[in-house]
Amino acid sequence: MSPSQKHNSTSGSDSKRRPQSVYPMAVIELGTSAIRMAIGETDGVSKVRMLEQLVRGVAIGKDTFTRREIKRDTLRQCIQVLKSYRRKLAEYQCTNPSHIRVVATSAVREASNRLSFLDRIYTATGFVVEPIDDAEIARVTYLGIRPLLDQQAELRDTRSLLMEVGGGSTDILLLRGRNILHSQSYRLGTVRLQQLIRQYHAARDQALQIITGQIDRTLEQLRDFIPQSGRIELLAIGGDVRFAARHLQPEDQNCQLQRIPLRKLERMAADLSRLTTEQIMQTYHMELSQAETVAPALLAYVRMARMLDTDQVLVTSFNLRDALLQEMLQPSGWSTDLSEQIIRSADDLARHFQVDLQYSYHVANLARDLFRQLSSYHSMNVRCETILYVGALLHECGLFVSTPSYHKHSNYLISNSDIFGLNSLDHTLAALVARYHRRAFPKPSHTTYAQLDRESRVILTQMAAILRIAIALAQSRTQRIRSIECQVEKGRLIIVARGRRGDLSMEQLELRQNSALFEEVFGMSVLLRESTT
Repeated sequence: MSPSQKHNSTSGSDSKRRPQSVYPMAVIELGTSAIRMAIGETDGVSKVRMLEQLVRGVAIGKDTFTRREIKRDTLRQCIQVLKSYRRKLAEYQCTNPSHIRVVATSAVREASNRLSFLDRIYTATGFVVEPIDDAEIARVTYLGIRPLLDQQAELRDTRSLLMEVGGGSTDILLLRGRNILHSQSYRLGTVRLQQLIRQYHAARDQALQIITGQIDRTLEQLRDFIPQSGRIELLAIGGDVRFAARHLQPEDQNCQLQRIPLRKLERMAADLSRLTTEQIMQTYHMELSQAETVAPALLAYVRMARMLDTDQVLVTSFNLRDALLQEMLQPSGWSTDLSEQIIRSADDLARHFQVDLQYSYHVANLARDLFRQLSSYHSMNVRCETILYVGALLHECGLFVSTPSYHKHSNYLISNSDIFGLNSLDHTLAALVARYHRRAFPKPSHTTYAQLDRESRVILTQMAAILRIAIALAQSRTQRIRSIECQVEKGRLIIVARGRRGDLSMEQLELRQNSALFEEVFGMSVLLRESTT
């Protein structure tokens, strides 16, 4: 009996009550030590209901973190697994490409031959694999875990540290309720640690010291961000810690959130550290890929708990694939709450670089007003609005370096700083919006601009053009123009200044001098009028 038939037979009369529009969806993740697939079903509106999850161990990370490239034999294994997953999807009648998402994490992303690897995967299986960076993972993780934070009273208003120890990296989110205080990905992964041990040919006792030392040195970087007083809950996610929770407290395995006493987790981590990989496989009936990583992962969670001075670890069943499945129902993924978290992160960066926040927020708010009132003249969405706001808020951060060419310094500082929720492309666009708020227009001779795809180039020039208008309207730095109303008359944009205070001659002059990019991009000249009411 196929999985789809089995599912139908067990659901019985429930299937008759489900809407006819219910359809399957799937996410495949090419991780550091395994390829995982989650299959669910949805009516396109409500939450995705999980049908089946599959895991096949493939040691992609071993290749990347030692050789810097993925071996041909590993590629062959990946193709075999993905072909078997393709057959499984056919059994569930999940064949629509828009309902299947295939992602790859650091093991593929950091491989020197990743492009040829991805091309070969596509040729052999038809799957388009999308490498996702750490910022994208943090964003998706936050969106996926947020409902749990809202549902759990003990997490709703307290500080919590969300931690996932993966094969290639350890991801950290420090939260107060649902507000993000700090987000960072550290190159502390279980597979990386195993490769470090092999590199030194360390004996078991020495290996444990090396692993513990590496964990402590990495986590030490967090001390600057972790409050020194008050309780912080450690919320752990990841396959290794879920395994530990099932083993230590099997009676609670159906709970969304399990509280594991630290002493139990610490004892289990110590016991596992004394066993060989083969002994772990035999004792706990697990496959090689997990047996190699479980001990270092649990040690990392234990050391973090010790740093936070907490006596328990909260373990959730949440995983990245769950979040990716749910996100497929809302492809933009850019809710108002997420935008607020991104702007909070940009605000922290602006304060760090001593930006004039009163002025910058005024510019950013004017840019957002222009963006929204011109929505019928561009096809940009809430993602672009948020990127524009971030670029506007940070457009003067380059003054922290020097006044001459400060727009270029702004570009550099933004490009080399962390802003939660922005993936690599979003980050680049925000930096370039700040870069092009003055002086030269975007041009093909500018390397970073030339490397963008056409859609991103169009979006960037539209955002930069809008920002230049907003800056002109705020030129006096006295917030003389409190709000605006836009009208288009005979191919000309009329901006009516509402709630103005004082003469607007300076702003009108600035508009005449700095509206050329807007006219070029939108095909409209710009005129500032004083409100008659």
